[in-house]
Amino acid sequence: MLIAHISKDKKRKQSVQEHCINTAILSAGYCTLFGAENIGYLAGLLHDAGKLCTDFDNYIRGDNKFRRGEIDHSYAGAKYITEIAEHEYEKVARLIARVIISHHGLHDWVDDNCRDYFKLRILNDKNYAQIKNNIRKISLENDIIDHIKKADCEYKEIRKKIKNISRNKEEAAFYMGLLERLIESALIDADRTDTASFMDNIELPEYSADKALWQGMKNNMEQKLIRFADKIDRISVQRRSISDRCKSFAKNDVKICRLIVPTGGGKTLSSLRFAIEYCIEHGMEKIVYTAPFMSILEQNSAEIKNIANDDNFLEHHSNLLTEKADNAEELSDYELHTERWDKFVIATTMVQFLNSMFLGKTSSVRRFHRLAKSVIIIDEIQSLPLKCVNMFNLAANFLSYICGSAIVLCTATQPATEDVPHPMIIDKNGNITGDYIADFEVFKRTEIIPIINHYGYSHEEAAGFCMEKFEAAGNLLVIVNTKATALKLYGLIKEKCDNEAEVIHLSTNMCPQHRREKINTIRTMLSEKKPVICVTTQLIEAGVDISFKCVVRSLAGLDSAVQAAGRCNRHGENDKICPVYLIKLKEERLGNLKEIYTAQGITQLMTESNSYNDLSSPAAISDYFRKLYQTEKNELSYSVPENETLLNYLAFNKNRYEASPRTSDKYESQAFKTAGALFKVIDDNTQDVIVPYNADAIEIIQKLEQNEGSLSELLRKAQKYTVSIYNGTEHRLYENNALREIANGVITLDKAHYNDEFGIDINGAENELLIF
Repeated sequence: MLIAHISKDKKRKQSVQEHCINTAILSAGYCTLFGAENIGYLAGLLHDAGKLCTDFDNYIRGDNKFRRGEIDHSYAGAKYITEIAEHEYEKVARLIARVIISHHGLHDWVDDNCRDYFKLRILNDKNYAQIKNNIRKISLENDIIDHIKKADCEYKEIRKKIKNISRNKEEAAFYMGLLERLIESALIDADRTDTASFMDNIELPEYSADKALWQGMKNNMEQKLIRFADKIDRISVQRRSISDRCKSFAKNDVKICRLIVPTGGGKTLSSLRFAIEYCIEHGMEKIVYTAPFMSILEQNSAEIKNIANDDNFLEHHSNLLTEKADNAEELSDYELHTERWDKFVIATTMVQFLNSMFLGKTSSVRRFHRLAKSVIIIDEIQSLPLKCVNMFNLAANFLSYICGSAIVLCTATQPATEDVPHPMIIDKNGNITGDYIADFEVFKRTEIIPIINHYGYSHEEAAGFCMEKFEAAGNLLVIVNTKATALKLYGLIKEKCDNEAEVIHLSTNMCPQHRREKINTIRTMLSEKKPVICVTTQLIEAGVDISFKCVVRSLAGLDSAVQAAGRCNRHGENDKICPVYLIKLKEERLGNLKEIYTAQGITQLMTESNSYNDLSSPAAISDYFRKLYQTEKNELSYSVPENETLLNYLAFNKNRYEASPRTSDKYESQAFKTAGALFKVIDDNTQDVIVPYNADAIEIIQKLEQNEGSLSELLRKAQKYTVSIYNGTEHRLYENNALREIANGVITLDKAHYNDEFGIDINGAENELLIF
């Protein structure tokens, strides 16, 4: 018996035959959801064919001097399937072969030396004669050829669907790259699942949704809605109307649709109600909720979990957990679920969602196939980074038209996703709530008032303006673009306030638990009608349920102004329309924050044109995004060094392909490894630091330092006490001996450098780090 795995206690052995057949069955099951059962089966069956030799068998038994990774066991199955496939099945065989070669990591099919990497790999013949002879232990050649013929039918059907949604050859090549990643995802998940099952000597369950599951969630949702049924005020009635329309819309066949709901309109529950109904009506497998910011995710996850129940729900936003992608058998239960995304309801960040589609780590690739046949809710879609717009649009098209998913784009400020070089294919009747104009009229609780002159306000002048508005309103929210400006204005306003109100500062220099407690304090003071002024950054715009009588917003994008307005008179508790003032701060240093600077300019031009009676209207927002996308059109495909874009790397890989001998197919020339390494939703010039905010945080730091308890469990607990700092701040803190590294590379802050007023007490003028 040739061995694939040996258990840690050395008492159990798994044969290559058993592992490959198990992996094939799992992979086929995953791929069935998008019509690629035989493609997935063959990828799983042959992925470890290279282990069918005495060199690998002796290595796994510890009988030779080979080290991990020195034996290329990924080439053989690829070489074999391309050899035995007849010419007419060449394309599907090459797809499966590329997936097999990459099941331990992505590759560039035309590499940075402009070589045909696929050809180089299958030229290998080390131990091939022995391997080829032993493949019959896995499956007979005639059976494999029969699967190839069926796989070819699947491949041609998917190619036909891709052709139907492709506007040009570049898009078709991009979609073909996503297809390869999709099959790769299923194979990696199947391979690791079977390996983990054997190593832990347990059978990892495969979950399949049914109507009873979704009906249970529907019952929970209806019970929750009953509590609001007796409210007869205008806003409550309109919220129910929005929710009911979402439920009714689920009868439609949805690919990509919009849920355009004014701030405070209850879009989270309404979108979830649609998703549950859609799963019942159309037999979907999963609901995936994505939010751009941690504050939204944490707030909404609690509600979603109550409706889904703990056993069906997974919240995934890890930014501190160590990656153990190559050792699935060592993962904790929670980590295994975050690796697999195998729960029925997933709540995750935009970062993790985008990583599953574009990041190069195999742990991220592994999750991608789990998005098939899902209802995917994208909350606050306007927060999608500009550089990701074109790739995201194409990925959304692929998920809906190839993978059978239904995508819901949620926000009060819908971006113009159709006015870009690579648009989303929005459904013809794609507005879930129909004519949403009446919704915005009912929820009209604020007015955006631009107070913008050419020179702008100094910090001192802005503080005076804010005090004037506070005295008129009784409470005030001030939102600016940088932490440095927030801290400066906080100090000036506190000085001018002279104890007339509680002045509270918020920024991401505070750990999440600190911010949460401050926000709860503000909510309490507002409910008790106590005078309070909050000075903060855009972090509070991210779905925080809080309501002031007046807002002053430093000039930024118009979408930010509308989101800021969502923190004002949020529930219509004030009968009159409340003001949201836009002011320009001439001393606010944006540094390299080009996106905010560009957005400022567009908003200022729109306010100066006097063309809009209501700057918060859907029409004004659509115009804003059209102008923004037109201004930034060269940045929408994720520009990278050497005049390249990630979209090109993931499509034709044009520059390398044209410089290569062109032995590869143009549709098979993608640079997946390069693109995956370059892809970052947010800049990673930050360092996570655990701060000693309270006794609980100090105890966690001590346990980490003394290596007590589970590392992953401690790191999860530490997330609420973690601050991400930029390089400049990190350098200055090190200079002051304020940072130290403890066990496992964890960085902690000296207690003297954490302030209860404003968190870490060394601030820079960098952008807020909101996405995790």
